[in-house]
Amino acid sequence: MVKSDFLFMKLKKYLYETIKYALRCYPIIYPYIRKIERMYNMSNDELTQRNEKRFQAIFRYAYDNSPFYRKLYIEAGIKKEDIVGIQDLKKLPVITKKMVKENAEKILTVPHWQVIEANTSGTTGSPLKIYESWPSIWWSQAYTYCARKKCGFTYGQRLVSLRGHLDSRLTHLRVHISNTLFLSSYRINQQSLHFYYDKIVRFHPVAIEGYPSSLYSLALLLREAGLKLHVPVAFTSSETLFDHQRHLIEEQLGTEVYDLYGMTEQTISLMEAKDHEGYYESPGYSINEYLEDGEICTSLINRSFPMIRYRSNDIIELNEVSAPCSQAVVKRIEGRKEDFIYCKDGTRIMRLDFLFKRVQHVKVSQLIQNKDGSLHICIVPEVGFNENDKEQIGTNLENRIGRGNIDYCIKLISENEIRYTSRGKFKYIINRMKLLNTDGV
Repeated sequence: MVKSDFLFMKLKKYLYETIKYALRCYPIIYPYIRKIERMYNMSNDELTQRNEKRFQAIFRYAYDNSPFYRKLYIEAGIKKEDIVGIQDLKKLPVITKKMVKENAEKILTVPHWQVIEANTSGTTGSPLKIYESWPSIWWSQAYTYCARKKCGFTYGQRLVSLRGHLDSRLTHLRVHISNTLFLSSYRINQQSLHFYYDKIVRFHPVAIEGYPSSLYSLALLLREAGLKLHVPVAFTSSETLFDHQRHLIEEQLGTEVYDLYGMTEQTISLMEAKDHEGYYESPGYSINEYLEDGEICTSLINRSFPMIRYRSNDIIELNEVSAPCSQAVVKRIEGRKEDFIYCKDGTRIMRLDFLFKRVQHVKVSQLIQNKDGSLHICIVPEVGFNENDKEQIGTNLENRIGRGNIDYCIKLISENEIRYTSRGKFKYIINRMKLLNTDGV
């Protein structure tokens, strides 16, 4: 890359992250923080009453302003006056990811200019377009602020971020307004280890955030090199955190890990309890119905793109508690178990949701690796999929992990060629090499 192009790209990213933080900073989210702190101190009855009022308001607003929900409920024979409280929630039909994907524009209750488009990670192989309102963004940021403050970190303190914000072209970026050092999660390998290690040591962070797979890859390399860090707190999210990952991350990074389970759809937020005995529901965030094979959630923070009884298929194991006021309601999250992909330079990559950014015609995808440095990208295409989509996928892959760092081919397949486990479960990434068995993966 030409030096001038690189500097422009770096400046553009710096300005983007600066503006993004400024629009979510403490003075803006302070009113939401105050409300959340009050909810933390509410009794169960008080919180239930608050949630019930919020649910009724969102339901009625959706009924009146969302073409999708109005049609759905009328066809189900449901009138507004039929739903008078949370006890009536189960009268409403369940909505699925497929329904949201096919009706995103009709779900909206406000004009497009009032919302921001976002995309889910696509861990089920089919990315989903949703819309966030500014209030819902501020609610989410305030919940994260409150949860992290309970763990000893306040926004503005030094933070290292290993969450895929940077691709392979930009390995590091210091953003001053947020006091954050961004490091590329796509360049964690033996060649870059000492560079990353020195950057973190000199930065003296109070906390580090990242995907479990990114922090685990860093911890593995630190162990191999006989190095250790000291970062008081680590925050993981977006993937299942395994026990062996937690142990090694805490050992090599000299840290205490706190995990978060949430969704881009803004339908659920589970924070790990301070005593690490499970996860607690962020108060007032959503109403959750837990099933053996997933959960049904009703968001209470976004009335512009309401998600009412939205079904997801991540497996959540509940705590066996005798006291109804016990904080940790969830013992562990079993979903999102993906394999790693190995690049030629030894980099381990788990989350490959970036592959389909700006690609509009993918119905389902599945990634298969038969040997290191080689990847089969299997796609069930929608009508309109073309060579431009293929080129975009290739560009996305090379920008993130480096040109020539993996051999790949894109294969268009039919839906019945998608592979499932013996239990009928879909796996987004299938790695046949099984190279991580030494650490229990």
